[in-house]
Order: sequence, then C-alpha cells, then structure tokens
Amino acid sequence: MTRRCIAYGDCNTEGLREAPLALWPERVAIGLGLTLTNCGHTMSTTRELGRYAISHPPQGCDLAMVQYGLVDSWLTFRGAPYVLYYPDNPLRKLARKLVKKLKKRARQWHWHERLGAVEQVPEAEYRQRLEALVQSAPQTPFVLVDTAPNMDLPRNPRIQRYNAILAEVAASYDHVVYVATYDLLWQQRQQALMADGTHLTAIGHQLVAEQVLASLATAQTFPGSSA
Repeated sequence: MTRRCIAYGDCNTEGLREAPLALWPERVAIGLGLTLTNCGHTMSTTRELGRYAISHPPQGCDLAMVQYGLVDSWLTFRGAPYVLYYPDNPLRKLARKLVKKLKKRARQWHWHERLGAVEQVPEAEYRQRLEALVQSAPQTPFVLVDTAPNMDLPRNPRIQRYNAILAEVAASYDHVVYVATYDLLWQQRQQALMADGTHLTAIGHQLVAEQVLASLATAQTFPGSSA
C-alpha cells in the first residue's frame, strides 16, 4: 500500500511557478519515502485550510504538514471583506480584484486608523481552525511548521505571535509536533529568503525540510521516529 502525506499552507508551501525549486514538503516526503499531495496555495489562510480539509482530508495519511500564518497575521481594517482563494471560480476572482482596490483605497483614506486594524484571521479564529483540523484526524500525525520571518520587519512580531499559537496547539495533542524554524531562517535570512523578503530560497526550503525531519526523528509514534 502506498504511504502518503499531505501538506497544507500558503506560498511557501506551494512555491512560485516562476521560480520552480524543490520545496520543503517535497523534500520531507522524499526523506520519509512518502507520496505527497501538496495543497499549498498562494495568499491562502486557515480559512482556505478548512475547505482543503474537506476536499483533501488528512484522514488516512501517514503525515499531515501545516504551514499557515503569513497571510493570517496580515493587518487590515476592521470589518474588511475577505474572499476565499480556494475553491476558486470566476466570480471570486472578480470579487478579489474589487476587494484589493477597496483595501488600496482604505490605506489612502486611513481606514486602519479610523476603524481599527485587525489581523486578516484573528488569533482566536486561527487557533480554532488549526484545532479543528488536528481534531478531525486523531490517527494522523501532524507537524505544525513556523511561518518564516519577513524582511518587512513590522510584520515579524505578529508572525511570532501566530507561531506561538502553533506551538501551543501542538503541545495540546499527542499526535501533533511543532517545528520551530523562525529563528533558524532569520539567522540565515540573506541566504534563506528571496529578494522580495517573503519567499523561501532553495536554501530556505532545505533548512525547513531538515528541521521537520529532525523533529520527526525525535518524536515518538511519528514517521522517521528513532524512538
């Protein structure tokens, strides 16, 4: 029987079509001898994760990998509309263009100051969606992987808060492991991050994959465990 794994995440899980390279989920799958289903989706959040968990559930997988937080932690104005990126259709694409224009105007009109600024996916919702996923498949091992640091420095305190939620959720479940990569990537940011300051380079993907494999190797009942 084919052993398989699944990855859920944003642009650093999906990779860039214009800059193809070996992604961290692919490297982990190869290292463990698993067949990979990659559900990474640029600009997606844990709201898309909820839809992916229905269309591509983690049940029956030998490993599920999760990396969200980059867009979840993005600041927007209070009450801002949100249009899902998955599943997609022409109407949603049009709606996102309109929302993008609205948010651009909102910055010009200083709506963040007038209405208040909030994360795209508030922390409580982020936690709830992660817990819903890991609770949906108690027999599937999960790894929750840090969101990478960003060269747009004001974003990093929020990214770190969302990474802390990953660690807290993982600590609450025996079948979940947290993989800390933020500090490692920050220490090697010149080599690990692309010039845009957001996307991982080949070195960055390799660092994340090595950290995931190392964490699994020391965790009991997980693929690749030495226990």
